[in-house]
Amino acid sequence: MSSTPAFVFNHIGDAHSKGHQLNLSTLAVIRSLGRRGIPVVLVTTNNRDGAAQSRFVTQVEYCPYMHESEAKLLDFFTALANRYPGPKVLLPTVDECAWFVGKYYTQLNQHFLIPAPNDQAMSKVNNKQIQYETAEQLGIPIPETYFPKTLDDVEKLSHSIANYPYVIKPNVSFEWKLQSARSGAKGKKGLRVDSAAELLATAREIYVPEHDFMIQEVIGGRDQRLVTFLGFFSPEHQPISWFIRKKIRQSPIDFGYCTMTESCHNPVVLDQSVRLLKAIHYHGIAGVEWKLDPATETYKLIEINGRPVNTTGCAVASGVDLPAIAYFHAIGNPLPPVTDWQDGQRWAWLSMDFWAARELAALGQSSFKQWWSEACSIKADAVFASDDLAFSLRYYIHAIWSAVAAKIKHAF
Repeated sequence: MSSTPAFVFNHIGDAHSKGHQLNLSTLAVIRSLGRRGIPVVLVTTNNRDGAAQSRFVTQVEYCPYMHESEAKLLDFFTALANRYPGPKVLLPTVDECAWFVGKYYTQLNQHFLIPAPNDQAMSKVNNKQIQYETAEQLGIPIPETYFPKTLDDVEKLSHSIANYPYVIKPNVSFEWKLQSARSGAKGKKGLRVDSAAELLATAREIYVPEHDFMIQEVIGGRDQRLVTFLGFFSPEHQPISWFIRKKIRQSPIDFGYCTMTESCHNPVVLDQSVRLLKAIHYHGIAGVEWKLDPATETYKLIEINGRPVNTTGCAVASGVDLPAIAYFHAIGNPLPPVTDWQDGQRWAWLSMDFWAARELAALGQSSFKQWWSEACSIKADAVFASDDLAFSLRYYIHAIWSAVAAKIKHAF
């Protein structure tokens, strides 16, 4: 047990956001630390944050919305630090929080211990174009990718590229999420296009000035070819502990959020991830996603996430407790490194995985029997936990009721 509080920094939207939201990486970090008796202070934007209901949250502090005023948010953290004297750890859990902590690392580090990347590393992680350029310099495979700045650039590209299908994705993920509500993207992680005409039409529909997107080849093969490295790097940019998992399903299929995954070992993914993160002088928890290209049998870089990812719970359940490893390293009492685990340890987000399996079943690529067999073999669920039972039951009762209500509404 440690009396040094952990400030888990989440960001779910402004005061006009509707409905409760639950970030799985935030929940995984809260539970990891809370189970070890560490006081957890959730810093979030409003009371719609579902993670605040976890029994492992000691205190909730509501912060200003970053996209309205970075200065107010920075002042908030200064005042917050004065209200909690003594050492304290700050852990960002979503993209915009990691970006903010990186940008103001020097100021925040005066008050908090921060096992997360500074501005130098975060400026590279946050920009996929820099990610890919760094990978290329290291001889690491990347997908065919273009970074148009204007609609005119897209039109010129449409006359020269021919390796369809492509996917249109954000260059800076959290900006895409913020701005996509104003466009045809509607919050989707990526939009597939199958022809030059579709590329132009989609680009015109989603284009928001000064918010870059990229056009990237769709690597063939199903979700099982997606493999992710999760690790913690020291302030000296050395890998301390790590974990690898392969995706089983995601929702929506092809360009969605992971709903079932399992632990595995992969020396190629390990080597490429470590070389890439060391090259950008990374510190903190990271997730690096790769996909095995069936055309070249090489693992190509999909993206670097500069914070705990949604499937951090899979690493924790497999014995690689990355949030705790980061926390104890920050307070100067490091845990023993963990670099091995048992393969086949499954994690699922069952409330969403059912729908992903159903989508695949409609394509003839799965069945309810197969899904049930896989669901019964999971080691950990993204939300349900017997030691956080009240929270878990509220979540699943709401999920089931929402599904039933949607069916009733559709019927009428």
